[in-house]
Amino acid sequence: MNYIDLHIHTQKCKSGDGNGRVISTSNLIKKLLSNHVKVASITNHNKFDLEEFTKITEEEPELVIFPGIELDVSFDDGNIKHIVLISDPIVARDFHQEFSNDKARDYDNFQLEYPLFIEKVKKFQREKIIVIPHFLDKDKKRALSIVEKEKLTNDLLGYVVILETGKLKSMGIINSHNEISIFGSDIKNWRDYDREVKKLPQLKFQIDSFGKFYELASNPSIFVKTALNEMKKLDISIENSSLQLFNDVNVIFGEKGSGKTIILKNYIIPFLQESGYSLVFHEGKDYQRSYDEIISKIGEQLQIDQELKQKSISKLSDILLYKERFSAEFVDAYLAYHKEEKISKNAKLIRLTETNYSKVISENFDSIFVETESRLKKISATKNVNREVREATDESFNALDMELNKLISDVVLLSHQALKVIFSISQTDKLISNVKSVLDKKTGKKSKPNNIGFHKLVSDRCKFAIACSELIDSLEKHKKLKRITLGELPNKGEIFVNVSIEVLDKEEKFIKGSPFDRNRISSNRDLIKKISGFSWSDFSRINSLFSAEELGKHAEEYIDDWIKKVVSIVRKDGLQYEPSEGEKSILSITGIIENTSYDCYIFDEIERGLGHKYISDYLIPKLMFLRDLGKMVIVSTHNANIAISTLPSQSVFCNYQGDDSEHIYYSGNMYSNELISIDDIDSLVWEKEALKHLEGSGEMFGVRRNIWKLKD
Repeated sequence: MNYIDLHIHTQKCKSGDGNGRVISTSNLIKKLLSNHVKVASITNHNKFDLEEFTKITEEEPELVIFPGIELDVSFDDGNIKHIVLISDPIVARDFHQEFSNDKARDYDNFQLEYPLFIEKVKKFQREKIIVIPHFLDKDKKRALSIVEKEKLTNDLLGYVVILETGKLKSMGIINSHNEISIFGSDIKNWRDYDREVKKLPQLKFQIDSFGKFYELASNPSIFVKTALNEMKKLDISIENSSLQLFNDVNVIFGEKGSGKTIILKNYIIPFLQESGYSLVFHEGKDYQRSYDEIISKIGEQLQIDQELKQKSISKLSDILLYKERFSAEFVDAYLAYHKEEKISKNAKLIRLTETNYSKVISENFDSIFVETESRLKKISATKNVNREVREATDESFNALDMELNKLISDVVLLSHQALKVIFSISQTDKLISNVKSVLDKKTGKKSKPNNIGFHKLVSDRCKFAIACSELIDSLEKHKKLKRITLGELPNKGEIFVNVSIEVLDKEEKFIKGSPFDRNRISSNRDLIKKISGFSWSDFSRINSLFSAEELGKHAEEYIDDWIKKVVSIVRKDGLQYEPSEGEKSILSITGIIENTSYDCYIFDEIERGLGHKYISDYLIPKLMFLRDLGKMVIVSTHNANIAISTLPSQSVFCNYQGDDSEHIYYSGNMYSNELISIDDIDSLVWEKEALKHLEGSGEMFGVRRNIWKLKD
């Protein structure tokens, strides 16, 4: 949100001015820009510093700043009143000459007689100067009375006179009585400006010159129409007419059953969808469905890594299926071989019985399959990106696609070769053993064992230990957490959705809300403990390390038990929170508003279940934030606060009163105070219809004509 501040002090001129008002030009520029003050005027007491003004405009040409001064004006009865003057920068030198060309001026005691003040103002063309007297609650001692205000406006007939009040509320009251009012910071200490600026009027339309500001102040209706014509908008066909919607806030209002939902569902939403706009639609009555959909979509932002999961399953499977032959079997085989003496001469000639074979390989079929699948998925993902980014006729597309196809062939070929090697090594040992077994039966000779098994034993044990380590590492890699802002609740603060991938810990204990099966936590925890705490000394009992019950489950079942995706609602302190039904209604809205990825945001009776304070403090600023991002916001509402304080560029009045209704839809805005039927035949007064159909509209009409709320 951007602001306007036409009452700023930068120097200590009077003795009553504190040192807190003193600020350098560079720091002033930083203060204004950091607080999104887009239009400003320096109005020191009885002084316009032309040199200071020139320096600011040279340092920051983008800042719209007007020459200004706050004068002590002596009325006929001797009472001193404060009147601010601002002028077009084009006449800055003339402005300085008339109102501040006295180097020896005593700022404390200086006063300009009222007749001379009027005379000096009239030296300027009407469109080059604006008069802003203090009025009513703005420093009551120095503020104009109603009688003095009438005298001033009559004496300066044709000039723009804007009344400066002490509060925004007073500003609204005055504006609602067909007068023009504004409110400035009148800053006492620049340390407080970051806070004080939030009380200032907001900018609705772009003001990039004094001329534009004057146009707004002198003829708001024409200015608003011109500004709206320059804004980005869509023309939506409704029967034989069309309705304009702006890339801004658009409000739809009217009685229940007047056609608000129909215009949304039958005309606006289909048009936007067919035009390719991404949109989200929220209906107040279906808050539970909206809430569930929001939580579900947020939950989809984080998924269990399936490739990593398959690796975990493969490693656990290797661990659970691991078995060792007893060392005694090796010794018995060699003893039997050396004890054989009564053998035939022919048997001695068969040298195959003396063959040694001890080749081993660290890979197995499963590891090759997992690795190959992983590589093919990565190639497939690259092919998808190629298709998304490039046209099929693009030479670069075809070249990369051909290379990726070749890479697929190479990956498959490599896996085939690896599988052949694994098969060859494993089957060669079996083949030699089988041949020896046949020869033993035929000859009665005990063949020499292929190998003592020590090499294979060491290799297998290393593979097992590595598998344990890699499994624990892979489980750790699964752990992820993503926190997404869901919204803000009254008295609760910010609420978040935590989407996490959680892994059963070896010290896991069941607590309320745990994603892990209460009945299986103990057994699963014990198995993880055995694997994570495995040491080389445990090989002495390796074949009994896992119980029959533990070996009775497949690795995939365990991994499904150990790895869970969790979606939880939490407060800012991380504690889980269960929203009430009313709070779900609020969060169903905030969950949409906090997501800035849509082009259009459409709300039907957004105010349902929301308190006035929440609407003012959270909802309205958020809707205006979406507007400032260039989003189209469409709100169907009965709430005057929403319909007015969001500063909509378009107000659509629905007036269906039965099948004989001549004019159903009207469009216009609160600034021009008119509503025109979309067939351009009939017209209504915006204020009259708004007072009749918007709840709480009476108290909001003090805000209606604050068209100083101008937006970039």
